[in-house]
Amino acid sequence: MFGRKIKILSLAVLLLCSSGKLFALEEYVSDIYQQIDTCFSAKDDSKLNSILSRNTKDRYYYLMENYTQKKIRRLIVNNDYDFAMSATLVLIENNLDNEEAVEMYSVISDAYEIQRKHEAEREHQRQLELARIEMEKEKQRSNVEKEYVAATKTSTGSVYVSGKETKLTSTNWLLKLGMADIAYLMDKGSEINSFHYGICLDFDYEYTMENKNVLGIDAFAGAQFLTIPVEEEKMVPLLGDFEAALKYSFANISKNLFIRAGFGAVITGKSDTAPLTETVVGNFFSPFIGIKMGNLSLGSLKLDIGADWLAGHLFYQNIKMAAGFAMNMAIPFAELEKVKLNFNIGLRDKFFLKNDGMENRASVILAIGVENVIR
Repeated sequence: MFGRKIKILSLAVLLLCSSGKLFALEEYVSDIYQQIDTCFSAKDDSKLNSILSRNTKDRYYYLMENYTQKKIRRLIVNNDYDFAMSATLVLIENNLDNEEAVEMYSVISDAYEIQRKHEAEREHQRQLELARIEMEKEKQRSNVEKEYVAATKTSTGSVYVSGKETKLTSTNWLLKLGMADIAYLMDKGSEINSFHYGICLDFDYEYTMENKNVLGIDAFAGAQFLTIPVEEEKMVPLLGDFEAALKYSFANISKNLFIRAGFGAVITGKSDTAPLTETVVGNFFSPFIGIKMGNLSLGSLKLDIGADWLAGHLFYQNIKMAAGFAMNMAIPFAELEKVKLNFNIGLRDKFFLKNDGMENRASVILAIGVENVIR
């Protein structure tokens, strides 16, 4: 009985000593683990190498290696290949026989190369997208600079304002080809009423100055060379109308109101076999002044209307007064990159008050117009 008690007491002492050593081992290894955790948190491979190198002769070094490898695997899962490779090299340098570390380094190297290529491709695509966006910005900036004016400069670039809100210099032109210029000649004195067909050409140019005033040119040339049959003694085989004028508008009054001054000619081709055309005004040359309302917007339509006083009547004894009138309605139907096309319906009239009555020459014009585009 006494011998049995001695055995139990000896076993208890042995177990107590063993558990003390076990607890001491756990505390020692736990401290090393904490140091390794600190290295991985700071990604300090030099400190990690210092910890492992001074414990390579420790009988429990394999536990430190295993824990370090566990930390490396977690880095791989998180795609943190840079420090994973550095930490693996530390393991290999401190234990060349660690085959698992060597294999791990090879795997990490392959994965890192794949990631590097993937990131390089993503960066390449990002650069291409940035280049595309920059090209689009340059294209938009080019369009903005055509339509707007850089008013101020800032540290981040230019501030643009609408040309309507700042001084602007621009040009605008419009060319119209009248494919049908149908004139009606009416002379009270000779009782002539005749229709004539012809073509015409009309050109309008405007230059907007820095003070927003507009200087422009109007030019017109038309001829009616085909007469709808009438009695031969009342035949007028040719009618012509030509004019050129300077125009000017004051922005502080109205950009659409122009004062015009120019020179014009009315041509009449009389026939020797038509004695009743004697009273019809022959060739008439005259300076003129007038007013014009131009570029009036009616929705998408544009209206021009004007009237002139023909001063040439002062030099013709049988003409008491002469005047001209013109109107045009432009209907747009197509716009290209640099020009836009429109259909025009126009009306022109020359009026003469004579000693022996009144004469009127009215024309209806159907024309195709080409106009520059201001962006």
